[in-house]
Amino acid sequence: MSEPTPLHYLDYAATTPADPRVIEAMTACLGFDGIFGNPASSSHAAGRLAKDKVEHARAQVAALIGADADEIVWTSGATESNNLALKGYAENATGKRHLITSRLEHKAILDTMANLSKHGMQVTFLTPDARGEITADAVAAAIGPDTGLVSLMLVNNEIGTLTDIGTIARIVHAAGALLHVDAAQALGKTPIDVRALGIDMMSMSAHKVYGPKGIGALFVRREIASRIAPQIHGGGHERGLRSGTLATHQIVGMGVACELAAEKLDGEAERIAALGARLTDALFALGDVTQNAAAARRIPHTLSLTVHAPGFFPFMLGEALAVSSTSACNSTSGAPSHVLTAIGLDAEAAGRTVRISFGRFTTEQDVDFAIACFARAIEQCRAAAATGFAASRQITPADLKAIRNAGFRAVICNRPDGEGADQPAFEEIAAAARELGMDARYLPVERDRIGDAEVDAFGALVDTLPKPVLAYCRSGSRSGMLWNRLSERRTA
Repeated sequence: MSEPTPLHYLDYAATTPADPRVIEAMTACLGFDGIFGNPASSSHAAGRLAKDKVEHARAQVAALIGADADEIVWTSGATESNNLALKGYAENATGKRHLITSRLEHKAILDTMANLSKHGMQVTFLTPDARGEITADAVAAAIGPDTGLVSLMLVNNEIGTLTDIGTIARIVHAAGALLHVDAAQALGKTPIDVRALGIDMMSMSAHKVYGPKGIGALFVRREIASRIAPQIHGGGHERGLRSGTLATHQIVGMGVACELAAEKLDGEAERIAALGARLTDALFALGDVTQNAAAARRIPHTLSLTVHAPGFFPFMLGEALAVSSTSACNSTSGAPSHVLTAIGLDAEAAGRTVRISFGRFTTEQDVDFAIACFARAIEQCRAAAATGFAASRQITPADLKAIRNAGFRAVICNRPDGEGADQPAFEEIAAAARELGMDARYLPVERDRIGDAEVDAFGALVDTLPKPVLAYCRSGSRSGMLWNRLSERRTA
């Protein structure tokens, strides 16, 4: 069995690995010899020990954001926190049934707002300015006497921009409304003081800050808790806002993760900013690379880069480099990112955009590997102007919409058909391609038989197809060999 390819992980905005200290603390809450009791079982020591752990973790989370411990409500993650905040407000709302959010929000906000609009709430979606920011002026222009709640993210999950929550909060409160903030991408990356910023509710997720998946929290300011209706009913846990047996080990993991984040906040941001500068300096020197929303206030952890070389597609960077072309929650849709289109990119440019996000375990070697991947892909795209095609690994029908958005007009398959469930037969891909108005051809070329005749046949087929053409096989190796041979011949 071959050794796995080393992974260079630059997708921390999608999720983070749990810190070893988090794993250690969680493990101590799982076995019979550990703190495994039900925190709600106050009649015996096992339950009381678990409750102590839960309350200590609640205080650790609260300390990171300047809240009081009893204002932290445990949830399964930021998506549930967002739903509790928005639906919980809407269910108890009487006169103020106008909500404000933005077109840049996470789907957990946009889809929830869309659902509420079907149930009698009026929703306004703000448009970002030319810098890619949601401004206080935009909020002021949209807010009115019927506005009950404004929901905006502190840090955008795709472009890394910071929202001026402090100024916006003053406008919101002057209108008698509440402010909810999605801080999933901000927690542990930028200082947060919910009192100073004027936040009424704030959503958080542990797996974005080196904690476990499946646990999050909602900060609910003590004075407004009675205005939020619970969305999960059962045992009246969490001040009655969220019922269900508490997952002690996950909660402990989030608490430790938040305490570690507080310790590392300033120094980590400085280190990551240096890594980001190392990457962007090198990529901008290559040409054909721009940064989206570069002039906006931002955190250094997340970069959105568009490659303008014709025929570029993010998977040309290779499987050993873990990056995203959009947010993780949207990555399977094939549609252009709603964030990128909202800030002015068309579908084709959005399809050529890569999100790179740095984290605690990112090294200079990871950054240098990413630079090399970009350089290789851009070189291939530039050569495609002479050869007429680019090479790729195996694709699936789900890839095709984004491939078309990246500018490709045809695909060639040059591998044996149907090598596995994740390597669909050419007919399946061809049918999907033609539905999208793309041409699709099959030209089998075996790995060990790439001589002049094969290159001639491949080049002849490329010449008959609308440009640019994407050639693919199981691993990309055969396509790459053909590309190299044809490129050498046509540019000689």
